[in-house]
Amino acid sequence: THPDHAPLSLLLLFCSTSTSTSYCNQITFIAFIRKMIVSKIYKSLSLLSTFVFLSLTVEEIRSEYSVEEHWFDARIDHFNYRPTTEPTFPLRYFVNKDSFNPHNGSVLFYAGNEADILQFVNNSGAMFEIAQELDSMVIFAEHRYYGLSNPFGNEYALGKGYNISFLTVEQAMQDFNTLNAFLRSEQQWNITKSTPFVVFGGSYGGNLALWLRLKQPNLWAGAIASSATPLKHLLRETNGFTKIETEAYANVSAICPELIRQGWKELYESAQTATGRIHVSEKLQLCHPLQSHNDAKIIHGWVSDALETMVQYGYPYPTSFYNPVPAYPFKVACERMLHVNEPLGALEAA
Repeated sequence: THPDHAPLSLLLLFCSTSTSTSYCNQITFIAFIRKMIVSKIYKSLSLLSTFVFLSLTVEEIRSEYSVEEHWFDARIDHFNYRPTTEPTFPLRYFVNKDSFNPHNGSVLFYAGNEADILQFVNNSGAMFEIAQELDSMVIFAEHRYYGLSNPFGNEYALGKGYNISFLTVEQAMQDFNTLNAFLRSEQQWNITKSTPFVVFGGSYGGNLALWLRLKQPNLWAGAIASSATPLKHLLRETNGFTKIETEAYANVSAICPELIRQGWKELYESAQTATGRIHVSEKLQLCHPLQSHNDAKIIHGWVSDALETMVQYGYPYPTSFYNPVPAYPFKVACERMLHVNEPLGALEAA
C-alpha cells in the first residue's frame, strides 16, 4: 500500500493445487493483481465496518451504482432435519452485469457482512472498475439478519432465542454457497458451471471470503479478503493492535500519545473525589457530571473507542460509512490535541 495510506491487509487466495485449473485459465491473474494494486484497492474495499449492529430498523439506502435488486429463497436452517416455522427466507442480492461476457468473464461476488448490503455496494467501487477489465458480473449478497434479509421478518428476527439461533457464520456461508449454485443454474444470467466466482469481503466479510474459498474451493475460484481478522485474537492478546494505533498518532506528533496517556491518568485520579469529578465533567464538557469513580471507565471506553475508530477509518478522503469523519481523522484529532496541549483538554478535543 501507499506509505501515506492506513494499513490494509490483503489476502489473495487463487488457483491452489486443489482447484480446477480451468478456473485459472479463465481469470487473467496478472491483470487482476495489477488492477487491484495500481487502481484503488485501498479505496475499493474501504469503509468496512467492524461494528456489529442488526439493521432491524431499516432506513432507506440508495445505490450509487447501477445494480438490480433480486431475491433468493435461502433455507433458514441448512444443517438440520428439524423443520423450522418457515423453511426459507428471502435473501437480498444486487447484480450488475453491464460488463459481463459469458464466454470468458467471471463473477465478482461480495460476501455481505454486518450491515445493509447497499452500504457495501456504495463503498466498493473498485469491484465495478475491475469488472470492466475482466468482463465480469458483480454481485453483492446480503448477510442474513441484516438489511432486509431477516428470517422470521424484520420485527421478529430477534424476538426469541430460537429465532436468533440461526445467526451463525456457518449458516451465512451456506447462504452464499447455495446462492452461488442457484446463480449457475439460472439461465437468465448466462453463468456456466465453469464460470469462476471470486469472492470479496472486508473485515468480518474478509473472514467469510477467506473461509468460503478454503471450505468450498469447488465453488470459489479465489478470494480477496481485505482487512481479514482470522488472527485478531493475537493482536489483542499481544497488545499489537494498540501499538499500531499509537503509532498512527505518533506519526503525526510524538506529543499526542503522551497527552493521551496523561489524560487517562488525570481522568482516573480526578474521578476519585467529588471535586475532581466536577473538574472532569467541565473539562470534557459532559452533558451530566460523573456520579462515581467508576464512571471514569465509561469515559475511558468512549474516548478510546473513538481514538481507535479514527485510525480504522483513517482514509485520505472524507467518509461517512460509520459516522462522518474528515480525511485522515486521526491526524485532525492529533492536531486538535496539540492546539489544546493539556491532558484532559486533549481527550475532549480528540
